[in-house]
Amino acid sequence: MTAMTMPKCKTDCTRLVRLSSGAMLHGMVKIVLACCVLATVATAQGEDFVTFETRQLDGKFRSEGVSVGDFNADGKMDIAAGSAWYAAPDWTMHPIADAVEEFDPHAYSNSFVNVSSDVDGDGARDVIVVGFPGKETWWWKNPGKGEGRWRRNLCTEVSNNESPTFCDVNGDGRRELLLGTREAADGADKPREGMALLNPTTDPFLPWKVRIIAGPADPAAEVFGHGLGIGDINRDGRTDILVTSGWWEQPAGDNGHMAWSFHRAPFGEACAQMHVFDFDGDGDNDVVSSSAHQVGIWWHEQTADGWQTHTISTLFSQTHALELADINGDGLPDLVTGKRWWAHGPKGDVDPSAPAVVYWFELTRRDGKPVWLPHLIHDNSGVGTQFEVADINADGLLDIAVSNKKGVFYHRQVRNTVAATRK
Repeated sequence: MTAMTMPKCKTDCTRLVRLSSGAMLHGMVKIVLACCVLATVATAQGEDFVTFETRQLDGKFRSEGVSVGDFNADGKMDIAAGSAWYAAPDWTMHPIADAVEEFDPHAYSNSFVNVSSDVDGDGARDVIVVGFPGKETWWWKNPGKGEGRWRRNLCTEVSNNESPTFCDVNGDGRRELLLGTREAADGADKPREGMALLNPTTDPFLPWKVRIIAGPADPAAEVFGHGLGIGDINRDGRTDILVTSGWWEQPAGDNGHMAWSFHRAPFGEACAQMHVFDFDGDGDNDVVSSSAHQVGIWWHEQTADGWQTHTISTLFSQTHALELADINGDGLPDLVTGKRWWAHGPKGDVDPSAPAVVYWFELTRRDGKPVWLPHLIHDNSGVGTQFEVADINADGLLDIAVSNKKGVFYHRQVRNTVAATRK
């Protein structure tokens, strides 16, 4: 089987791993041990239980985004959420801002996406924070080993869309921030607005350079736009930009000034992050998306006759964050998502107070079609607007970090080897 390749996104430590695993779902066991929840899935043909231990790092609403990085340079991956970071392995909270912020779960935070990156190239992991939609994005300069005063630096004054991402879109080895924004004013000309790529300038402490890809007519570039992703839709070796109404094709030999062509496509309703992969193995790339405020997880199949949308799951509502990662190490990317509990408060959206679940959906293939098997990870944490899948404890297995109105959580993957069952 050919190994999967995906764009390098968010944390450098995020990676795909290969481990032995089974092919068929046999059962699910949920074990509650004091403050630790073990969500376990057994496989009928394989050798491993895919298991997650959940630890709550903080019970306060700090952020709806989270990042993973070694902030104190001790060789261990830590977790950051908004204005605080939590040091592994005991997860002691440390301030990033002068005062750690706490928000009312009936309202919203000012932290929708968090990214770990060495912005100024000094060797220390900094934290990028995309704020409330329409407001600022900034980065916190790590003072070194996470101790001391972190310096706040503006990236852009306007941050539109609720699913910005940080990836190397143009293949130059540097990651760009993808979101809706506007260019800086230039004399008497009105600044252009739209979906854009942002990079630090030669002086990373100044506002970042903005390159508009799509104009303001694109709904995804609106303040509360939903649905945004990247991937090589046409398999030309270049990364394209996806929104719910279609995709922007990256031109060959892009010098930073060339126009991107828009291709209209029906990628469904308002959603969270969008991902690209050949899910059915037929040689062309497809798209997955999940409903931000209603119900549904879908895959959009690319066919010779156009795009066809298929439902993956309707188990729960408000799947406002979606990641693609090979959880069981079988070489196929699985889906990880959950419920954004109280996204618009206790009376908003569909089933706002239903259990705040986190699931991974195992990708298998049957008769030339993808089949996703749902596995419960936890039922009282959920997701925010962005989360991280990364090998946090460096054991070769992918873990999950989330932050939302329920608090900050670390879902650690463990494996229990068992004999194959027979019928």
